[in-house]
Amino acid sequence: MTARAAASAPAPRVIGTMMSGKRAVWLVAAAAFGVEMAVSGRYGYVRDELYFLASGRHLAWGYVDQPALTPLLARLDALLTGNTLVGLRALPALGLAALVLLTAAMARALGAGRGGQLLAAIATAGCAEYLGAMHELTTTPVDFVGWAAALLAVTKLLTSGDTRWWLALGGYAGLGLDAKWNIGFLVAALAAGFALTPAARPLLRSRYLAGAAVLFAVLAAPDFVWQAVHGWPNFAVFSHLQQQAWQNRAQYWPLQAAYTSIVTVPLWVGGIVWALRDARLRVVGIAAITVIAAQFVLGGKPYYPGGIYTFCFAAGATALAGRPLRRRAVTYAAAAAVSTLIALPVLPAAALARFPVQKISYDLGEEIGWPSQVALLARTYDSLPASQRSVATVITGNYGEAGAVDRYGAALGLPRAYSGHNNYWLWGPPPARDTAAVVINMPPALLRRWFSSVRVAAVYRNGLGVSDDEEGAVIYVATGLRAPWSTAWPFFRDYS
Repeated sequence: MTARAAASAPAPRVIGTMMSGKRAVWLVAAAAFGVEMAVSGRYGYVRDELYFLASGRHLAWGYVDQPALTPLLARLDALLTGNTLVGLRALPALGLAALVLLTAAMARALGAGRGGQLLAAIATAGCAEYLGAMHELTTTPVDFVGWAAALLAVTKLLTSGDTRWWLALGGYAGLGLDAKWNIGFLVAALAAGFALTPAARPLLRSRYLAGAAVLFAVLAAPDFVWQAVHGWPNFAVFSHLQQQAWQNRAQYWPLQAAYTSIVTVPLWVGGIVWALRDARLRVVGIAAITVIAAQFVLGGKPYYPGGIYTFCFAAGATALAGRPLRRRAVTYAAAAAVSTLIALPVLPAAALARFPVQKISYDLGEEIGWPSQVALLARTYDSLPASQRSVATVITGNYGEAGAVDRYGAALGLPRAYSGHNNYWLWGPPPARDTAAVVINMPPALLRRWFSSVRVAAVYRNGLGVSDDEEGAVIYVATGLRAPWSTAWPFFRDYS
C-alpha cells in the first residue's frame, strides 16, 4: 500500500471513545515519561553516567570515546537539577517521550490514521530497547532521538516532495553525530537508498541538499578536528570494540527480537516490507535493511541499529490501515509491562542475584554499589599512616570507578581520582608529590613495575550477591613510586 492510499484509509478507534488523535499519542508519551521517572531514583548511576558527569566538568570539543554533546548535556543537567540522580534521569525520560511523539508523527506523515498513530506510539513506548536505553543519560538516548528526528525529516521529504526538509535532515543528523558517531551509518544507508530508488532521485537535484551537507559538516567538524589534533584516539576504541565482534554476531539476531519486544517483530518487519513496495519510501526501507545488516556484518553491539525501528514501527502501523487494531494495541501494552520488568529497575536490587535480568539488560547490574565501593576505598585510604596518606592519590582501572570517586569521594575525605581509561588519561597524571596510591581494579604487574611495594588491601563485594563488572574488584595500596609520573603515566593509558 502506498502512503497516499494509506492516507485515504479509514481511521479505526482503538482504545476508547475518549482517546483520539494527537491526545492519545501525547498520553502515551506522558505515560512513558512517567514510568521512567517513577524508577529513576532506584539503584544508582550507571558507570557511563558517572563518566559523563566528570566529562561535563572538563568540557571540550571532543573526547576519546564520544563527541561533545552528551557531556555538555550532563553538565547543564547537573547545574539545573542540583546534581541529583533523579534530575539527571529526567532528560533521557523526556527523550523517550520524544521518541513516542516522533514515531507517531512519522506514522501520520506516512498516512496512518488515528489508530495507526496510536499503535506506533504504543509499540515505541513499550519497546524494551527504548525503555532501557532512555533510563540513563548516556550517548544512546541522544543518538536514538537524533535518528528518529532525522527519519521524520526524510519521511517528510519523501512524502511531501518539499526539498526544504533536506535542511532539517542535515541538522538533525549533524546534532546526532555530535552525540555519537553511530548516526553516520544512517546517513550512509540513506545515501544508498536514494541511489537505488529512481523515483526519489529528483529530490537530489536541490540546492537544499547542498545546504544540508554543509550544515552536517559544520556540526560534525569540531569532533573531527579534536580527534585529528589528538591523534585519532577513537580508532583505538573501535579496535577494542572489535574484540567483541564474534560475540556480538552470535547474539545479534535473537536480541533484535528481544530488544524490540518479540510481539512487535511482525510490525517492524512488515513496516520494512511496506516501505520497500512504495516508489519513494523504498529509500528508507533500503536504509533500514542496510543499517541492520551492516551492524551484524561489522560485529556491532546489538543495540546500535535501534534508532531505525522508530520508522519501522511507524511504517508497520501505517501498513495495517483498515484492519482491527484494538487487539494489537492491547497485546503491545501487555508486552510493554513485561519489557518494563526486564529493562528498568523495578525489582529490588537484591533480586538481581536470583533473577539476573542484567544478562539481557546489562546496565541494571552496573547501577548498584558505587557508593559502597567508594566507601571501601575511603576506609582503605584512611587506614594509611598519616605520612603516607599525605602523599597518596587514588587510581582506578576504569572511568566508572573514577567517576564514582569524583561523585561521592569528597564527602568521605578522598582526593579526586585518576585513571588511565579513555579521557581520564588525558586529564593528566596525579600530582608529582604523590608517590603512593590506593588503587582499584588495575593489573598488579603494571603496579609492581612502577611501585616498589604493592599489597592487596581489600576486595570489593556489593553485599547483594549480584554478579556485575565490579564484584570482586581488588583494592591495592601501592607505595614507593619508582619514577616521576611524567615518565610512568603513558604506560597507564587504556583507550578502550
